[in-house]
Amino acid sequence: MRRLAPVCLALAAALLGCSSGSGTGGGGGPAGAAESDAAPGGGAPRPQVMYVDRLPIARYSYTDAEAATIEAAEQILTRRCLATFGIVYEPAAPEPESAPPADRRYGLSSASEAARLGYHPDPGPPPAGPDLPEDALRVFYGNRGGDPGSGGKVEYKGKEVPPEGCFGQSVAHLAKKYDAPREAETARRISTESYEDALTEPAVREAFRTWSSCMRSSGFPYASPLDPLNDRAFQGEEISAEEKATAVADVRCKEETGLLDTWFGAESALQRADIDKNTEALKELRAAHHRKVEAARRIIAEGQNPGSW
Repeated sequence: MRRLAPVCLALAAALLGCSSGSGTGGGGGPAGAAESDAAPGGGAPRPQVMYVDRLPIARYSYTDAEAATIEAAEQILTRRCLATFGIVYEPAAPEPESAPPADRRYGLSSASEAARLGYHPDPGPPPAGPDLPEDALRVFYGNRGGDPGSGGKVEYKGKEVPPEGCFGQSVAHLAKKYDAPREAETARRISTESYEDALTEPAVREAFRTWSSCMRSSGFPYASPLDPLNDRAFQGEEISAEEKATAVADVRCKEETGLLDTWFGAESALQRADIDKNTEALKELRAAHHRKVEAARRIIAEGQNPGSW
């Protein structure tokens, strides 16, 4: 799955279905299966389609492998910075890959997640922080732990810590040299506007009406698949039986009406048209990502060698 942070935007996490970390750039290819849902009638499981990864703008996002390369380089730079303070830091080994949550760009799309979680997001495992003593964590994170009255400055054994900490400084080091903010904003805009504009497409509006009719026949009077996401009854910490039943019907009606494929097709067409108008900016964005990944690989190749930037 691709890393879409600059492309996946915060219209609402549940609506856009952003499910992973950083960047925009990278190659193409089909999306992988997120999970398997039981087929109707108890047949063989079917793969869960990942719509975000297959949108045209996803070509301008980092792949997971590229993002992992950048993150590994950032950790090496962080370790070097901490070493200048006499702090020994060994990043934790990456966790084994697990199936990501189902795509929620178009609301719920997984029958098994609907039955288990309703409209609540899958929390997943909590992120592991650096294994360092408390005073060393202040060097890692910087002035987020500054002493009151110190002007936000942090010192460690008489030496001033970078304001953003060693980790923040390492991330900023690669970003300043290789990120392309203006071009990334172009990709971000395309992703946002295509989502919003697709909602007004006649085919999508008709698919919404058909979905709504299906839901009403099951006793759930919603006009749009976005409505149950915003239902206050489903906003609390507890996941009620009503929420699960609504979510299961939601996904079933999407499958029966073909809503997800219609929505995806309409948005894809809008994105392709906008991409065609911004080829130069997006070409530069991909080039910038390539340069950043190559720089990260060089840092990793230097590996254990002490040094500075």
